[in-house]
Amino acid sequence: MKRRLIHTLVCTLTAMSLAGCIESQDPTYEQTTRVRVGDLAPAFVVETLDDQTISLDNLRGRVVLLTFFSSACPDCHAQFEHIKSRITAFDSSKFRFLPIARNEKRATVEQFRLENGYTFDMGFDPEGEIYALYATRYVPRNYLIDSDGRVISISAEPTPAQLDALLSTITEITN
Repeated sequence: MKRRLIHTLVCTLTAMSLAGCIESQDPTYEQTTRVRVGDLAPAFVVETLDDQTISLDNLRGRVVLLTFFSSACPDCHAQFEHIKSRITAFDSSKFRFLPIARNEKRATVEQFRLENGYTFDMGFDPEGEIYALYATRYVPRNYLIDSDGRVISISAEPTPAQLDALLSTITEITN
């Protein structure tokens, strides 16, 4: 009995240590992205916290920064903190920031916006149907869409430097 217990323990510990050596099977950002740079951005309609119904097609003529996020995501919050004061400086006739909460109901997104003092409008995608047009996994995820409706840049979980570059690109193409 004692020998059997020791054998089981040794086998379990060996299996656990070997599991740590196995590479993660999580898909990459590239593998989970359904839209590519150069593609026409998939059309959708989203309801926002400011009681607007926004159609991506109706934003043609403006540059759009489409950001998918989750209120429980620390990286999403960090991104919003990094860009919140700078995003409002863009001319609204040429640019639209459109953050959409993936798989979250209105009340959750309202609470997130209130708790963090965000003043920009936010959309919500409670069933993840809009997000599914663009990707299968990972937030925050940004799609920069030009005035013709084409995706010109994609980033997932961007660093502050990548966000600064994204904001610089927006400045360049909206001036």
